[in-house]
Amino acid sequence: MLARDQLPLRPAAAGFAAAWVIAIAGASVGLSLVFACVTPFVALAAVSAVVLPRGMAVTAVLLAWLANQLVGYLVLGYPQTWDSYAWGLAIGIAAFASLGVAIAALRLTADLAVTMTGAFLAGFIAYEGVLYTATSVLPSGEGAFSLAVVGEVLLINALAAVGLVCLHAVAAGRGFVAASPA
Repeated sequence: MLARDQLPLRPAAAGFAAAWVIAIAGASVGLSLVFACVTPFVALAAVSAVVLPRGMAVTAVLLAWLANQLVGYLVLGYPQTWDSYAWGLAIGIAAFASLGVAIAALRLTADLAVTMTGAFLAGFIAYEGVLYTATSVLPSGEGAFSLAVVGEVLLINALAAVGLVCLHAVAAGRGFVAASPA
């Protein structure tokens, strides 16, 4: 079992970190196709913060956001308007805010489950906070931040986080990752 002081995890097999970054970007593409406007960036950011060194986590979130935007504009037909582009940028800023607070939460002196949950919840609050703030200057639907919508976004992100953690556990079980030295 991993201890709290072993985060972030480090790759044990050559190229695993790069493969994980590609997996996160690929997950973004797949999840963008399924959920369109509710790509679980919080899950992608929080899990990346936990399992990757900082630089790789930043790369993973950047590639996930870029992949999401490409899918949105090239496949899903997002409108080519100033406010659509501005919302895309706001989502990118929110994803990086989520990553930043998730990384900061890793400094908590708690057990692994509490630390990971804290990183996820802090990331979710930052993500939603940035997007809510963006509504002060960007057009938004009236119910965009209703309890039902925020709850659905939280559920999608939580399920995606669990899936990514399971994927990482499989990789760890096969010897592709190891704990960082304490």
